[in-house]
Amino acid sequence: MIPEKRADDDRRFAGRAPGTPEPFFDEVLPLLPRGLALDVAAGTGRHSLAMACAGMRVVAIDHSIVALKTLGGAACAAGLCVFPVAAELEEIPIQPEKYDLVVNINFLDRALVPTLKRALKPAGMMLFETFLVDQADIGHPRNPAYLLEHYELRSMLDGFELIRYREGLTVYSNGARAWRAGALARKAKHA
Repeated sequence: MIPEKRADDDRRFAGRAPGTPEPFFDEVLPLLPRGLALDVAAGTGRHSLAMACAGMRVVAIDHSIVALKTLGGAACAAGLCVFPVAAELEEIPIQPEKYDLVVNINFLDRALVPTLKRALKPAGMMLFETFLVDQADIGHPRNPAYLLEHYELRSMLDGFELIRYREGLTVYSNGARAWRAGALARKAKHA
C-alpha cells in the first residue's frame, strides 16, 4: 500500500463515527452464521459492530489506524467482541478455513477473492457487496478497478451456493443513490 493512500484514508476517517450498515447487510444479517467473522477493509466498523451486537466474534482488518481506533473505542465502550487489526490486506496472511463468515463491503481487490474464499470453514458464508460499473455515471467511485461488471460477482463466487444475490440501484433513507451488487453465498460443506 502506498503510504499516501493510508494517510488519505486516515484523514478521511478522522472524526467519523462508525455509521449505519448497508441496507443489504441489514437484510441478510439474520441469515449470517454466528461464530468467528472476518470484516475486510472494516473502516470505522459499522458492519463489525453490528455483527458483534448479533453475537459474533469479529476480526476487523483495515490499514487506517484512525479508523481502527474509532472502531476499537466503540467496541470497548459497548463491551463487544471485536479485534481490530491494522494491516494491508495484500500483505497479511489470512489463515485458510478459519472463519465462519467473511464480510467484504465497499472494497474490491479481485486478486484477494480466492484467499477470502479459502479463509472460510466448510459451510461458511461470504457476504460481498460493492459498487457496479453503473456507479461511474452518478458518483464515487469512478475508477473501473473498483467497479464490478454486471454478473461479475456471481462469477467471483463460482463454486459457492448463492443464498441471496442482487444487482441494481440502492436508494438510501437520506435520498442518496448507488449502483451496487451484493451476494450472500455459502461454501460447500466438503471440499
